[in-house]
Amino acid sequence: MNWARYVTGWAALEVSGAEPERFLEALAERGVVFWNATPPKDFALTVQVPDRAARGMEALAAGLGCQCAVRSRHGLPALWRKLRRRYGLLACLALVLAVLYVGSAYIWEIDVTGNETIPDGPIRQALSQCGVDIGTYWPGISQDMVRNGVILRVPGIRWMTVTVRGGHAKVIVREAREHLPLVDRKELTKVVAAKAGLVERVEPLQGSAVAEPGDAVLPGEELIGGFATGRFSVVMPTKGMGRVTARTWYELTAKSPTELAVKRRQGGKNVRWALILGKTRINFYKDSSICPAGCDKIITSHTLGSAGLFTLPITVEKTVYTRYEIDPVAAAELREELEERLMDTLLDRIGQDGQVLERHFTAAAKDGAMYVTLRAECREQIGLEQPLTDQDLADIQAKIPPKEEE
Repeated sequence: MNWARYVTGWAALEVSGAEPERFLEALAERGVVFWNATPPKDFALTVQVPDRAARGMEALAAGLGCQCAVRSRHGLPALWRKLRRRYGLLACLALVLAVLYVGSAYIWEIDVTGNETIPDGPIRQALSQCGVDIGTYWPGISQDMVRNGVILRVPGIRWMTVTVRGGHAKVIVREAREHLPLVDRKELTKVVAAKAGLVERVEPLQGSAVAEPGDAVLPGEELIGGFATGRFSVVMPTKGMGRVTARTWYELTAKSPTELAVKRRQGGKNVRWALILGKTRINFYKDSSICPAGCDKIITSHTLGSAGLFTLPITVEKTVYTRYEIDPVAAAELREELEERLMDTLLDRIGQDGQVLERHFTAAAKDGAMYVTLRAECREQIGLEQPLTDQDLADIQAKIPPKEEE
């Protein structure tokens, strides 16, 4: 749509006569802009001209031996001519505009974004304590006071800002990131096996490799020693660090009673509506909002307004109660759930860098319970740094050759 043309308005004319095309020539001679002219049909044509130029077109057409009639008018001027005598409608429009103007100075909706580990609840509570709440007059809010107050009340927030537009407050937070611990190069350590396994690769970053590929190690066994050999075969204590990749084996068992039940929806629904005006709630039902027995409760709310433009303090809330029934869990479903839990436990133990090379599940039922066992072969990093003990230092000292007497 041509908005400039819509604001100024335009009129659709119908010209009839022996030679209606002469009317278009006359418009061009007078410099009148026209568009959407249709070819003559039955000695008549239609054309659109600006609304301000529609006056006097009857006289122009009469001078050419034609007749001109205004069939329709469009745009804001035509709309104003239709509405100017409807005082009630104009009063309602003015009232709505006034409500939107005044209501946009207050906060009617708060949206918190940017938080990953901190829940919305503590942030909203801190905002309320700092004066940012539903119905708050936002031009009187001090950004610095709100930001400093929330950061002091909610540990873990490094930075935040509040942006209000049309009654919608958008709170953006940035959480403080945990810094990686610094490596103390002066600390004397060694790398030992965190669990039993078959060593595949030893990558010492500092210190000397004690274990070799193919060695079977037990928990606590030394893999990378906290010593290094310098020039002239001089042995000195140092910080032992590095990675040791090994193949490991796990046997995990999960147990669950066989008499378990799950909820299954029946399909019956009960819908209840409520209207929230600011902080006032109006329920359109007589019973309480407590979920009846044997039902699931799902709440959805819609706030009136336009995203990014304005928000009204009116929220329509819909509550759906869905009936369900309790059914016993089949043996296959129970076994599948236990297998998933065992795999989650295994992945937690081997870490993100670990790999599951082979796995096998077995299941058995005994005394009203189901037992599922997972046997898996994995590849993971088993190195664990530990400080050198006095015995370790003594063993390193024993490796230093005695000085020859002069």
